[in-house]
Amino acid sequence: MRSITAFSKTLFLVAAGVSRLIAPWRVPKSEPTHPATRDGYSRFFLRSAALALLTLWCGCQTTTQNLFTATGPGWHIQQGQALWRPKQGLPKFGGDLILASDANGRCLLQFDKTPLSMVFVQTTPTRWFIRFPQQQYSFSGHGPPPTRFAWLYLPAALAGKPLPLTFRFERKPDGGWRLENTGTGEILEGFLSP
Repeated sequence: MRSITAFSKTLFLVAAGVSRLIAPWRVPKSEPTHPATRDGYSRFFLRSAALALLTLWCGCQTTTQNLFTATGPGWHIQQGQALWRPKQGLPKFGGDLILASDANGRCLLQFDKTPLSMVFVQTTPTRWFIRFPQQQYSFSGHGPPPTRFAWLYLPAALAGKPLPLTFRFERKPDGGWRLENTGTGEILEGFLSP
């Protein structure tokens, strides 16, 4: 599964655009040209092509491997339903939610809208990983997760841990919960089995 980052696309377009920009300045073939001038254009074209290929190669990301495998004894698994609004102005959609956690602080979260897998999250005390299979995006890192994705903070919110100021978490009287990122308008609400 591969995706090209927006930055890489931009660099590729710039490299391709530069070669198009110099085309009007080239001397027509009917006029005699100095050999050094032709070599200069050839070198420029080769450098542009090499830059474009390097940019594409660096911009392609292979899906990051999972942080861990959630198998064996000691895992607490909860299942339920959730509604997700990715950001302000978009509609909510529902799906099945699975949350698995262990005593070492590792959590696995999966949100599916049958038959599609929508979000896959893994967190440890020092690392995080999130994948959106339908868009073929994945992100990972060390330390605290970015506040851009509420999914990364749902396990901490459900465990009663403190959250960044941009998040608002509430438990509902019917046993459900609601997590909102006030900065982006992302909302997660649902319930899980005990």
